[in-house]
Amino acid sequence: MKRQNTRYFTGKEKGALLRFLERRRDARRAEMLYKLMFATGLRLAETVSLNVGDVHGKDLISMIGKGDKLREIPLSKAIQAEIERFLIWKRRKGEALSIEAPLFVSRKGGRLSRRAVQWDLTLWVKRAGLEGKYSPHALRHTVGFELMRKTRNIRQVQEFLGHSSITTTQIYTHVTKEELRHCAELLDI
Repeated sequence: MKRQNTRYFTGKEKGALLRFLERRRDARRAEMLYKLMFATGLRLAETVSLNVGDVHGKDLISMIGKGDKLREIPLSKAIQAEIERFLIWKRRKGEALSIEAPLFVSRKGGRLSRRAVQWDLTLWVKRAGLEGKYSPHALRHTVGFELMRKTRNIRQVQEFLGHSSITTTQIYTHVTKEELRHCAELLDI
């Protein structure tokens, strides 16, 4: 869905993509990658730079993010469980699980590149039957919109996403047609 020139996944689109990936044996890496991004709001560069030691057994990801700022991103119990299942899958595939090993590995065995993630997302979105073009940043926008709807607290969303300026976070405060309809119902005549 397009809002204020900011592309994001609606709840229905997000669910459709993740359900599609969960059914595919050849999509385990993509499934984990997108679930992690949907659960944390990580930027693409932050996601592909993760090592096994950054997430294994952790309830919080600590990293130097954009602007060389230390970011601490809490991990829900659900995503922690997904990470542990993913690490078991990686072990079965014979991938390295040392603390400095990349969390997401390319088909050639190196660290997954940003370009590969962009290409994969386009492929999986199309295969899942979703219309339109989505960049990996759309996953981060989805987190911003979801958190704004659920918390109604722009400061929480700003901190969670690691925005320096609240002005950046304001793109997630737009009003939907459903919310305007609700406003109309609140008025007495």
